Amino acid sequence: MKFNVLIVLVIGLTIFLLYSCLNQNQKGERVARQYCGSCHLFPEPELLDKKTWDKVLPEMAFRMGIDLSLLSTLSAEDQAQVILTLPGQPMVSLEDWESIKSYYATSAPDTLEAPVETITASIKQFRVEPYFLGGLPTITFVKVDSISKKIYVGSRLQKLYQLNDRLIPEDSFELSSPPSHISFSGNGRVTLSLMGIMDPNDQAKGEILSLELNSRNVTHLIDSLKRPVYFESTDLDNDDLEDVIVCAFGNYTGALLAFKNLGDGNFERRVLQSLPGARKVIVRDFDGNGMNDILALMSQGEEKIILLLNQGHFDFRPSTLLRFPPVFGSSYFDIADFNNDGKFDILYTNGDNADYSTIPKPYHGVRIFLNNGKNEFKESWSYNMHGASQAVANDFDNDGDLDIAAISFFPDFKNHAEQGFIYFENNGTGFTPQVTPLGADGRWLTIEASDVDNDGDRDIMLGALDFNNGVPVEVLDGWKKKPTAILLLRNTLK
Repeated sequence: MKFNVLIVLVIGLTIFLLYSCLNQNQKGERVARQYCGSCHLFPEPELLDKKTWDKVLPEMAFRMGIDLSLLSTLSAEDQAQVILTLPGQPMVSLEDWESIKSYYATSAPDTLEAPVETITASIKQFRVEPYFLGGLPTITFVKVDSISKKIYVGSRLQKLYQLNDRLIPEDSFELSSPPSHISFSGNGRVTLSLMGIMDPNDQAKGEILSLELNSRNVTHLIDSLKRPVYFESTDLDNDDLEDVIVCAFGNYTGALLAFKNLGDGNFERRVLQSLPGARKVIVRDFDGNGMNDILALMSQGEEKIILLLNQGHFDFRPSTLLRFPPVFGSSYFDIADFNNDGKFDILYTNGDNADYSTIPKPYHGVRIFLNNGKNEFKESWSYNMHGASQAVANDFDNDGDLDIAAISFFPDFKNHAEQGFIYFENNGTGFTPQVTPLGADGRWLTIEASDVDNDGDRDIMLGALDFNNGVPVEVLDGWKKKPTAILLLRNTLK
């Protein structure tokens, strides 16, 4: 009888403990979805492993005002900006925060499997040619001016290089900070965005300037920007003056900004999105009302692609087309018509892996989202590409469909460094990935598709910024011995 009573007690205690744990986990999920889904798309626990969540959650505690100790790791100038974004009091109680932590610790996997597919097909349509510009490359962009037939290369070392169509340097220009983007006006003048400080920061030291190439005269257009990484000049209010849209990426702070041209050399600032992580914009009259609209990628925390429809007088009606979890690492986007239905589709990459969860992720890659004609998008194709950072679509082989060229800044350097560049040939029913061994010869930050040699087909240029964080010693040594700055894939179609 005593033995039976003991069994009943053990069973009862086990059920009680299981029920308590279940209740606790249910509470943790409920609280997590309530608070962690209030600022961005809710991140499911299985997106990261337990060890990585242990690194990410303190950052969330900081942003939610629970633990402000991370402030001490920032510079004084950054602190002054970041503290303005923090809540005046904690967003959750300590009890609820512990429930959130327990939920992720219990529900997350022990490891995150992210296998890399071996690519056996070699690139055959392009002749791959390495070019060198001195020591270990620090390129921030490579752009072709189709009018002057010159190639412009930005450097983290605060320089702008001018190359001819044979990629031979002809001139260089000293800048006040690293450039991130360039546009051409066709009158011997270029417009540049300078980041101020390239590394993550919240200091408003960036600017937009105009550079006259022959005289080297500089006109400062817009200053006090937080790490601008991209811009577009366009007329937003139909007054025949070019306004400027700026992606002020920042870090904890930042914004998507528009600057109205007042016609007297001054610009009036308008905030379109008061969020960090503005990465790129595409300007087009998407709704056919005669005014330029803005399609934008926001990539820091609240990761999304938004369409801002121009209502006139700098009034924009925003709508979210796609939204992604905050650990996705949205890195770039472009638009193209992949199914020839006359509607723009979205080509998207996610693979930013530089912050708090620097592990290979199975959801990094290149994706196509098809438009159903109502600006509703559904993923139609994807390819797992570790650390995918940019992609361009073009009919490189002139067979009537769009191919894709993609780069990664965070590939699997140890096992598949050649997958820092992948060419996807459209075979009519899907895409065939192709690689070149020379894809391992740099850490590709930027890609440009243009007719470099003026023979009527599109070539591809990759620019390297060979940061050594997370790179095996043997790979870094190879870069030092052969510091490829630009990899030209010369199209042999013609």
